[in-house]
Amino acid sequence: MAPKARMTTRGTIVMCLLLSARRIIASVLILTGWGAAAPSARAQFQPSDRMTPMNHGPFVSTTFSADPLSPRGILAHKAIVVQIAADPQAVIAFDTDLLRVAGAWTGGFLKWYPARDGLQEWPSPDGFDHHATSARPGWSLDRKFTDPRAWKYGPMSPARGAYKGLHLHGERVVFSYSVGGCDVLESHAFERVGPHPVFRRVLNLSATQETLSLSVLQAPDGPATELERVDASEFHGYVRIRAGGEARLVGHHGLPAGAAWRLTDRHLILDLPPLSDPVRLSLLIGPVAPLAAEAPLVARFSELTPSPDLSPLREPGPARWSPLETQAVAGEGEGPFVVDDLTLPADNPWHSFLRLSAVDFLDDDRAVVTSLSGDVWVVAGLAAREGTLRWRRFATGLNQPLGVKVVDGRILVTGRDQITRLHDLDGDGEADFYENFNNEVMAATNFHAFTLNLDTDTRGNLYFAKATPWPPESQGVRAEITPHHGRLFRLPAQGGRLEAIASGLRNPNGLSIGPAGDIVASDNEGNWVPTSKVHRIERGGFHGFIPSAHRDTPQRDFVKPIVWIPHFVDNSPSTPIFITSPTWPEVLQNQLLLTSYGRGTLSLVLVESVGNQWQGSHVKLPLAFNSGTQHARFHRDGHLYVAGLTSWQSVGHGGARGSLHRVRYTGRPLRLPVAVTTKPGQLELVFSDALDRASATDPANVSLSMWTYPWTSRYGTQGQVYSIKQPGRMGSDPLMVEGVHLSDDGRTLTLNVPELRDSLVTRTLGVLPNLPDMIEASLGLVVAIDYRFRTQDGADLHHVLHKTIHRVPGDTESASTLPHSGSASEGVQSVSPPMTTGHGSNASSSAPAPGRAIVAASGRPIELRSSGVALSYDVTEIRAKTGERLSLRYVNASEMVHNLVIVRSERDIEPVGIAGLAAHATEWVPASERARILEASPLAQPGQTVTLDFTAPSPGVYPYICTFSGHFTVMQGRLIVEP
Repeated sequence: MAPKARMTTRGTIVMCLLLSARRIIASVLILTGWGAAAPSARAQFQPSDRMTPMNHGPFVSTTFSADPLSPRGILAHKAIVVQIAADPQAVIAFDTDLLRVAGAWTGGFLKWYPARDGLQEWPSPDGFDHHATSARPGWSLDRKFTDPRAWKYGPMSPARGAYKGLHLHGERVVFSYSVGGCDVLESHAFERVGPHPVFRRVLNLSATQETLSLSVLQAPDGPATELERVDASEFHGYVRIRAGGEARLVGHHGLPAGAAWRLTDRHLILDLPPLSDPVRLSLLIGPVAPLAAEAPLVARFSELTPSPDLSPLREPGPARWSPLETQAVAGEGEGPFVVDDLTLPADNPWHSFLRLSAVDFLDDDRAVVTSLSGDVWVVAGLAAREGTLRWRRFATGLNQPLGVKVVDGRILVTGRDQITRLHDLDGDGEADFYENFNNEVMAATNFHAFTLNLDTDTRGNLYFAKATPWPPESQGVRAEITPHHGRLFRLPAQGGRLEAIASGLRNPNGLSIGPAGDIVASDNEGNWVPTSKVHRIERGGFHGFIPSAHRDTPQRDFVKPIVWIPHFVDNSPSTPIFITSPTWPEVLQNQLLLTSYGRGTLSLVLVESVGNQWQGSHVKLPLAFNSGTQHARFHRDGHLYVAGLTSWQSVGHGGARGSLHRVRYTGRPLRLPVAVTTKPGQLELVFSDALDRASATDPANVSLSMWTYPWTSRYGTQGQVYSIKQPGRMGSDPLMVEGVHLSDDGRTLTLNVPELRDSLVTRTLGVLPNLPDMIEASLGLVVAIDYRFRTQDGADLHHVLHKTIHRVPGDTESASTLPHSGSASEGVQSVSPPMTTGHGSNASSSAPAPGRAIVAASGRPIELRSSGVALSYDVTEIRAKTGERLSLRYVNASEMVHNLVIVRSERDIEPVGIAGLAAHATEWVPASERARILEASPLAQPGQTVTLDFTAPSPGVYPYICTFSGHFTVMQGRLIVEP
């Protein structure tokens, strides 16, 4: 379908009807007790390349690489890659850390790769190299080009050189930076001289008392190489670099007197004397060509062409993007909250891949949203509940923006390379100057080290975080850990130097600051993080991820989280948000909401403060969103706006890659818990609505279980929980309720739980076998509270709360009153094998060496593998005959847990995969969907092999998927059975 700049009236009406129907269905599901509508994750979410066909605008900020499979292939860690306006197939890449032209090529722009929708591997030049420089400073003040940085990432000191930003004038890009005391404007153009491609580099230099040296390009400088300078006049000429029968010509216009050329360290260097006046200089870089073919270039470079003044290009040029319109669709439902759909312009003329990552507000009617693909959009029309939304593409080409904040009317965006402050100088609705507000953060080799979040405190200080590399090894991670990885940063309101205020974060994909200055951040499970969590950040504190401790001494403990979130509840929480809206219920003020990139949900986190420790309860709200929910903020209109995206290992409820929603409080009864407090031997639950006394005081209507987690370098806990009473046994322990009391007003329910004491909460697991690098420390207790009550007005109330407890306030019981957990070997029990509908062998009982296949003699052997960090099978199609015996050997050489489940048809993928999200008790193979499953293997841990023996069924196509933790959205293949 051809892209449209505006959705038609007919299309809008149809969309509204469809969305309304979906809302009605969702509401019925919620009212009947089923909760939110089932997530949708169709085949469209297979890895795909949506970044290459996208019109990114005049430039793209990115790390780029000659070899996407090797960190050694990286050409620049912070590059701005520019399509030169005169010829879209001519491209240069400017390194903002080292202030150099990292490369130039012809033929095409950039090639992205489909893994993780373009995020796992760096894009590559899509053309033939023309010229480049090495990874060292592009300018020198002492004629030497030694890299002055302690690490090979991040900018040089401002005294050596500082990148200021870029100006856009239509399609023309002008870089602004300084070298010592010299201010520089730089832009690029392109022409063809006969058959020869020629890049023109234009430099405007301010007067300076310093000598400057410019690294122009890589060139041979051995005994067989000759450098010859030919002056056509005192103002222009060219140099010839000759080796054998080939040469490269570099023309120049506007060289000051005293300028000199040299070949040093395989580079062509231009030395400039102190400049008493500003200089306008052009370099025309021809290709390497046979000497016999250089005549057209000699003629062109001998022409006198004044070097242009770039100052006028700092003024705004014409607008580039036409506005688009969509519709706001009001949500329906009988609950306390409804979700409005602020429809995205996903079908746009530029194929912009809309994956919304953050939201903030310009005024009462306009929001600003970032897209992970590099765009910033402004959407107007928020003041009306329904009606037309007007979208404007405000900025493009940013480097994975994952945070946005409006400060004094200016939009600041967090990217992997820098915080960019965007200026619309002529008020036409598009950014003209992309100011480098701060670029100190290091961008290194690993894709997983995202730069995340952006928020301010009451003094205007900015806060953001840097994630850590992945994948893991037993002692940490394979990729290099820089001083910035796993840290939370503070930046003064007016800019300045970064300050690291916390460490030990793994992937802090969400951050907010409360009215009292409390900072809360989520973190996703992985190595040293047994399950996802939400932290209250302790300034100067270490928060648990060992590789980013940044401390000289080994860590034996860490700042405990507010909540541990079980993997089967949410695999990737994102932004915690303080409830501060005056239009929301008073009983929820200053509690937390939590978005979920992984599950596309919104949850409530009820905080209990025990001294300096916050501990809380997590419960999902019955709301549905079109995609994963990545970030949310309250607007001054009192409503919550939620920006979302769906990518690898995440699911949404509407089958969309991105979404924008508004959550409105309706004033109807909440029917929610609003506080959970801990007392010695008691749990006290406070509800928003009075409970029916008979149902609330019936002990049969409430059940409790408890568990804890180990602190180990293994990736998460593979969805498992650990017994606190029998260290080494996987699984929860029952927690007995020996009495229930309901307050006179019917809102406070007290559960008598005699076992609940400090000595239980603070117990440790010892050091368990088979858990690498485990550190003995108390990680607290998670209590699952499962209840089914009625309210006084007859409504059903069913929730499963997960309460994290680190301390029992007021408990004076000595820890010695309960037996110690003992040594690692005491009380260890075997783990029951996973459910399997086929004849699979349990790999956990006999784990082969990584990569070794188990040959089954019972049928034709077929081997499938997964490796590295890719969520995929290497074999995606298997052909067999009806009645044939097959032995599928799945070799898990990857970094995560996987399995192989064969379903009966394409329509069974989604229900089985969705049900598998909560099937932790049956090893992620859902017993509730057994009729849809043909065969299922056990879970294969990293480095393990499992075998599935079965007989090929009747002719047809039978998909196979991984049902662990949402992997089914991308890990798929097809068994094709023929007669």
